[in-house]
Amino acid sequence: MFNHILVTTDGSALSHLALPFAADLARKYDSAVTLLYIVPPQVIVAEGIYAFDYPAEHQRLVQEGAHFLEHALKALNYEKTQVVRFEREDLKTEQAIVHELERTGADLLVMSTHGRSGLAHLFLGSVAESVLRQVKIPVLLIQAPAAVAPQLSTDHQPVYQDATL
Repeated sequence: MFNHILVTTDGSALSHLALPFAADLARKYDSAVTLLYIVPPQVIVAEGIYAFDYPAEHQRLVQEGAHFLEHALKALNYEKTQVVRFEREDLKTEQAIVHELERTGADLLVMSTHGRSGLAHLFLGSVAESVLRQVKIPVLLIQAPAAVAPQLSTDHQPVYQDATL
């Protein structure tokens, strides 16, 4: 049914909740998997005189992403997985995801979502919602269970073992 699955990760526990779902579907349908990490663009907000070491910070983010991808690859534990580190600062996260969907020809996207509503949704928006509006393939959104959600705010440790199908 699905030949190619794209699954996103940003290294957070929330994003890791999507991994077992993607792995289970890939095994069931013998699908190829692309594991996508998007290097966050540098946002510099400064007042007055401020020195920012852009190359050093970019390198730190790239190394952090490599670590996240390595961890996610182990968690997927699926031999037909390729890893993509996306590094284009001219695209927003949702645009980068759509770009990779088109580039890889994936026919399913698996990603996590905060499931924000109200003021949080108004101010923070939703990458998942934006992607849903732009793609014509199925998207499986994994929302954190209520019992796990409080642990996800700043923690980069995986809690995917708590997610169930």
